[in-house]
Amino acid sequence: MYKSLLVEKNGPVWRVILNRPEVKNAHDLNLFKELVEAFDEVESDPDCRVAVLTGSGSFFCAGQDLKFTRNADPRMADAYGRWNVAARQRIQRNYKPVVAAVNGPAIGGGVYLATSCDLIVAVDTAYFQLREIQAGNHSGGAYIHTIGRARSLEMALLGRRVNAPQAESWGLINRSVPAAEFDAAVKDFVDTLAELPPLALRYTKSATNILLDMSGFSTHQEAGSPMQRYLGLTPDGREAKIAFNEKRKPKFTGAYPKATDPE
Repeated sequence: MYKSLLVEKNGPVWRVILNRPEVKNAHDLNLFKELVEAFDEVESDPDCRVAVLTGSGSFFCAGQDLKFTRNADPRMADAYGRWNVAARQRIQRNYKPVVAAVNGPAIGGGVYLATSCDLIVAVDTAYFQLREIQAGNHSGGAYIHTIGRARSLEMALLGRRVNAPQAESWGLINRSVPAAEFDAAVKDFVDTLAELPPLALRYTKSATNILLDMSGFSTHQEAGSPMQRYLGLTPDGREAKIAFNEKRKPKFTGAYPKATDPE
């Protein structure tokens, strides 16, 4: 049924697994569409009480699949951006609680996917990295509500790795644990959530999302996506992808996109 995901249904606990290990679970348009479909199914099936989002292999998610975005035409790039936001919103606003089991590095959009979940457990060897700035793009102030302006800008402007123990101390995630304790830590959250009253969980999430909406968090997601699509069309955005493919350091100029004649 799914090409980019595995969905394991184990009674009240479902596992949604990003299943593109050959590209470190990087996301393309199809992956976002399948995430929306999978979490529609999570929400609608009464047997499911809690979902876990994790990755196959050694990565949680390496962010955008550059092979896809490098070759995407403007129409496809627009669809990619819209489904990106839709997938994250579908997880965040799901009636059922969702636990992120971050089994390895979360980069770029992988950070966004993990933090769309309600609770986050990471193996202590994982790290979180917003590399958009290094790709000629932006990640905005997405975590200003979570870790504060200074740390949010440190992640967004420098694009450096934040290891899991530091992410826990900042409040970006709930728990960072050694690999030997990882499954048990995820199970602790999952088992507790599965036994709690479903309607109370649903409306706790709803109340939280209302506050996020009032704070401008959701507006930021809607407004930031077109900016990212624009920056992807700039010379620096294209240069970053070419340089990555050629395994060299990019040369950024700050040039604006050239106007094109109408067809």
